[in-house]
Amino acid sequence: MTDKNPLPAKNVRFRWQELSLATLLCLGINLPAQAYDQLYVFGDSLSDTGNNGRWTYDSNIHPLYDEILAGNIGTHLTPSSLGGNNYAQGGGVAVPGLDSDYTTQDQVSRYLAATGGKADSNGLYIHWIGGNDLAAAALSLNPVSAVNIATNSATQAADQVNTLLKAGAGLVVVPTVPNIGLTPVLMEGVIQVGLLPVQQQALAAAYQYLNAQTTPNTDARTEAIHNALAASTTAGIDSELLQSLLSKGLIAAYDTLKTLATGLTDTYNTTEDIALAQNGGNIARVDINALFNEVVADPLRYGFSNTAGTACPVGTSASECNSSLPGFDRSQSFLFADHFHPSPQAHALIADYMQSVINGPLEVTALNQGSLALARNSQGLLDSRYQQLRTQDNASGTFGMFGGYAGQHNDSKLNPSLGNGDAIDNTLNIGMDYQLTERWMLGVLLSGSDDRQHPTDHFSYRTHGWMASAFTGIKIAENGWINGDVHYGSLRYQDIYRSMALGPTTRTERGDTDGRQIGGRVTAGWDFPILPQLKTGPVAQYRWDYSRVDGYAEQGDNSTSMRFGDQTSHSQIGALGWRVNAQLGIVNPYAQVTYDRQFADDSYTATGAIKSTRTHFSRTTGEQDKDWVEMTLGANIQITNSIAAFAAVSQTTGLDSGEQTSYNAGISARF
Repeated sequence: MTDKNPLPAKNVRFRWQELSLATLLCLGINLPAQAYDQLYVFGDSLSDTGNNGRWTYDSNIHPLYDEILAGNIGTHLTPSSLGGNNYAQGGGVAVPGLDSDYTTQDQVSRYLAATGGKADSNGLYIHWIGGNDLAAAALSLNPVSAVNIATNSATQAADQVNTLLKAGAGLVVVPTVPNIGLTPVLMEGVIQVGLLPVQQQALAAAYQYLNAQTTPNTDARTEAIHNALAASTTAGIDSELLQSLLSKGLIAAYDTLKTLATGLTDTYNTTEDIALAQNGGNIARVDINALFNEVVADPLRYGFSNTAGTACPVGTSASECNSSLPGFDRSQSFLFADHFHPSPQAHALIADYMQSVINGPLEVTALNQGSLALARNSQGLLDSRYQQLRTQDNASGTFGMFGGYAGQHNDSKLNPSLGNGDAIDNTLNIGMDYQLTERWMLGVLLSGSDDRQHPTDHFSYRTHGWMASAFTGIKIAENGWINGDVHYGSLRYQDIYRSMALGPTTRTERGDTDGRQIGGRVTAGWDFPILPQLKTGPVAQYRWDYSRVDGYAEQGDNSTSMRFGDQTSHSQIGALGWRVNAQLGIVNPYAQVTYDRQFADDSYTATGAIKSTRTHFSRTTGEQDKDWVEMTLGANIQITNSIAAFAAVSQTTGLDSGEQTSYNAGISARF
């Protein structure tokens, strides 16, 4: 969105058809580099990187939001006029007939014509349009006609998104249109119409006052604009009475126009949201409107001191503005570059916001690891107990009790682009077993955990869980054995913290949910006697786990607050290896090496959405490790005839997603 012919500084006129949504805070994304191969953009001057111009000050230095996104996924965004993937054009609208030569309808058509009707399934898409459509609606000066224009444009915009999805597009980002009633151009329009004979002087007086103010909140911003309107009446008008009358009229006109513009903005966003939800598809609806309101309400938190004035001189388009121009205001951190377009700082802020939304589902896939960790811990301690029972000569009717601690440390690299993390899991276990015959044993194990996980730099959660296991062991001939166990676990995920940088501040969203897991294992081995004190032989294992994490909604009501769908994870791991087992008096040391192979899920998927929207989208992690090597060292110590201790440590190697170290220790008694 932009003026097709930027107005010269000495001839500033208010033209509704030039009203641009690009005043808005803009958008930026930071996504995992492996997720998308290209960025495709459709929109107006908010997104235009050179087709019709570049609309922020010092644009040769500062990137726009979509250029930030392109850099984050490892590519460069080039205007379509130069053969690139950015089709956005300043002055663009959704559909023809709204006093613009540029439409996103045409942009989408040109893209699909160039690709033979097939969209890049590995591409990330942005479709952001509506500000100039709303300007045309307001220009109609007819409430019914204004609503009709807004709803038609919103519906057509949603249809264009649907066209991209039907053609095979990957993820389409569709931002809401921020409130056009909060743009500086609204104040300019009131002054230009109300003080036509002295509009140039009036605008200069208004901005001289407005740019000198700080606007720490919404009320202060409104007061500053009202006072700026009053200041505009002092230009060329000497009568205090006339100044007072004009001030009241301008302020009333501004407030009325702001209410109208706010209503049209809400109509457009709601209509597009409903249409997008009806069409369906992988749509990341990001609520720029809500974020914009948050910034205006508390700008200092986001690095802005003035949300009403402009950095560029009055009448200078952001596309022609640079910080060396006479009259450029360096005194404050402005939200707006000119009366239409956001400052570079605003682009960077929205880049942070978009990163948090798009990456949200990727981060919550880490919750599945909480249930898997509990299972691995209980199985590790159970393996130590199996080893004890194989080396003990237990007669039929022998009853045993055992318990101990099991833990693990993971260097998490589930999503490297989100930052590395780590997890330390701790489990307490207590169990009992009974020797039915000399060759057959049955038992049960109860495990509990209470852990804090930090799988990425910006995501953490706490788990409270328990797991019940039933197990059995059978001796075959003199040297063979088979063990089997099944488990069911239940977890409570609390204090799920998802934090994000928003300019100079950090915001944290919080949620809670539940999960559960079911699984089992079968392990078999054969110990060949080498010496009276030494045995060795092969070992094989198959283990299966199915986990589910319930969907949840974060507790906040912010532009960043999200909801997430149910997640499931299915793991099937086969292992082949070799064991060495010694008997050195009361000490039984052993070692084992296995090659492990994952035959089920090698990636994780989660769905998410901003809570204030009706659509949702999914993200899938990169492919995880499918094979690795695990090495185990352990020992049993027969303390007395009926009491024994055990300990073991295991280490993985060959895992790109982060190595795992597991350990356990405990004590047992038999009766």
